[in-house]
Amino acid sequence: MSASVWIYQVLACILVIFVNTGCCRNPRRQSLQKYEKSESYMLLCTDCSQTPLIQKSRSQEHCARKCKMKNFSCRAFNYQRHNRKCHLLPFDRFTHGVQKQANINFTLYEKKEYVRECISGTKDSYRGRRSWTKSNITCQAWSDNNINEHTFNPDRYRMQDLRENFCRNPNNDPGGPWCYTTDPNVRAEECGIPQCSQDVCMRCNGEDYRGKVDQTESGKECQRWDSKWPHAHRFQPKKYRDKDLRDNYCRNPDNRLRPWCYTMDPRTPWEYCSITVCDSEPSEDTDVNTALSCIQGDGTNYRGTMNITPEGVTCQRWDSQFPHNHSFLPINFKCKDLRENYCRNPDGADYPWCFTTDPNLRIAKCTHISRCDAEATAKIECYEDNGAMYRGTLSTTRSGIPCADWSPHINSGDSHSTISHVGLERNHCRNPDRDKHGPWCYTSPNNRLVWDYCKLKQCESATVAPQPNNLTRPKISCFVHINTRIVGGHEVRGTDGSWVVSIQREKVHLCGGSLIREDWVLTDQQCFTSCLERTVAPGGLCVCLATTEMLFET
Repeated sequence: MSASVWIYQVLACILVIFVNTGCCRNPRRQSLQKYEKSESYMLLCTDCSQTPLIQKSRSQEHCARKCKMKNFSCRAFNYQRHNRKCHLLPFDRFTHGVQKQANINFTLYEKKEYVRECISGTKDSYRGRRSWTKSNITCQAWSDNNINEHTFNPDRYRMQDLRENFCRNPNNDPGGPWCYTTDPNVRAEECGIPQCSQDVCMRCNGEDYRGKVDQTESGKECQRWDSKWPHAHRFQPKKYRDKDLRDNYCRNPDNRLRPWCYTMDPRTPWEYCSITVCDSEPSEDTDVNTALSCIQGDGTNYRGTMNITPEGVTCQRWDSQFPHNHSFLPINFKCKDLRENYCRNPDGADYPWCFTTDPNLRIAKCTHISRCDAEATAKIECYEDNGAMYRGTLSTTRSGIPCADWSPHINSGDSHSTISHVGLERNHCRNPDRDKHGPWCYTSPNNRLVWDYCKLKQCESATVAPQPNNLTRPKISCFVHINTRIVGGHEVRGTDGSWVVSIQREKVHLCGGSLIREDWVLTDQQCFTSCLERTVAPGGLCVCLATTEMLFET
C-alpha cells in the first residue's frame, strides 16, 4: 500500500469520527440561539439617528450571522419573510423612540443580552438597563467624569456597550456588573444583578416556570424549541401554545421533575436545568381549583378519592414500588397530591390514572370519574316499574364499584337473545333480564363481586300495583353475589328437559330451579328474602323443599 493511500484512509477515518461526534458541525448554525423571537412583529424607530441596514438573506440564521458585523452595532433584526430580507437594527426595544408593531410580514429577532435583566453565561455579557447599585445609589453616566473620574470612555470600549449609566462589567470584574456612582463618597459599586437561574424561581415542578435560563445544569446550551437540529422532537411552539416554548429557554411541557431543554450537543438529547426553587410552596387548600372531586379538562386538578379502575382493579399506592416500579413518588411531585392510591394526573395525560395492583396491568385510566359539567347538569336518576326500560347513565353499583362493559357478556351468536341486548350500551346500569330488584351491572372479573345491583331508586311517580295479602315489594338483600348470572338467554321449552322447576307465589312465576330429587329443588338464593330455614349450598344457591306449586309439568 502506497503512503499516499494510507494517509488518505487515515484522514477519511478522522473525518468520519468528527462527523459522528458533531465536532465538525458548523458552529455558525448556533447564531440564532442568542435571539428572542416575536412572530409577526417588527421594531420601528422614526427618531433614531442610525437607520436599519437592509440586506438580502437566505434564512433567519443567515440574518443572525450578518448581525455580528464589526462595523455595525446590530442589536436586533426584522426578517421580511416573503422576500427574505434582513433589516438589521442598531437599536433595541428600550431605545428612546422605538416602537414594537404588529406586522404579519415580519418576524422580529432581538439579541437576548439587550432584553433580559439577568446574567447568563459570563458576568461581562450583561447588556440590560439597570442603573443603580445594590445599595440603591444611582449610577454615573459612563461618558461623565464630573463626580468620579475614570478612563472607561464609551468610544474606547465600543464592544462593552457603555451606554448611558447602565451597569456594565468592562474590566470583567469577578463580582459582576458594576458602575461609578453619583455619590462622591462611593466611587464604584456592584449592582447585584442576579444570575438568570436565580432571577425567577420555580414552584412545584416548574410547570409554570417562565424565566430565561437557556443552559442546562452541566452548562450545555439549550436548543431552540422551534428547531429540529440537532435533535428532532415533538414540542413545537405552535402545537403547545400554552407551554410558552419561546426560543431556547428551559421549560417543563410534559410535567417532568423540573424544567429541562434539548441541548445543542448531538450526543446529549436533553438535560435538566438548574433553577432556584421558591422559598415557599403554594398551599393547595387556598386554591379552590385544586380541590376538585370531579374532572375539569384533563383532570390535572382532580383531588377526589377514586382508587379503583373502571374494570374494578384496585390502584397501587403512589409511595409503593410493588407490583410496578415507577418514578412518580409523592416526595418528587409535592404539588400533585399523590396521596394513598387515588387516581391522579401528575404527568399531564388526557385523564387521571393510576398504577394498578394487577402485575399484568401497569397503568389504567380512571375514565369512570364524572366530569364537573356533567355533575352540574345531572338529574336525580330513578327507574319505573322493575327498571327494564331504564336508559340512564349511572355506571356504579350500590357498593361504589364501577360497572364493566356489557359487550363481553353478550352472546352475539344467540338469535333468541336479541331482545335482551336492547339498551346495553357501554357500562351503564340496566335490567335486561327484568330482575324484580331493579337495574344491575357486571363488575370486573378480578372482583369477588362479579355483579351487583345499582344505586338507583324507584321514581316517586311510579305506580306500584297492589300486592295480594298485603305483601310489600321485594327489597334488595345484602348478600354478596359471587356467582355469575345468565343474560341474553331464552325461555326453556317443555321438550328441553324434564327437571325444570317454576318457583311461584300465588301462581305467579318468581324463579326457575332444577329438581335434584323427588322433593328437593336447587335454585338461586336471590329468589328468597332469607334462606335461614333452607339449606344454603356453595356459591349462594338454595336447596329448598319442593311443593306442588313449585313444580312445572313437562
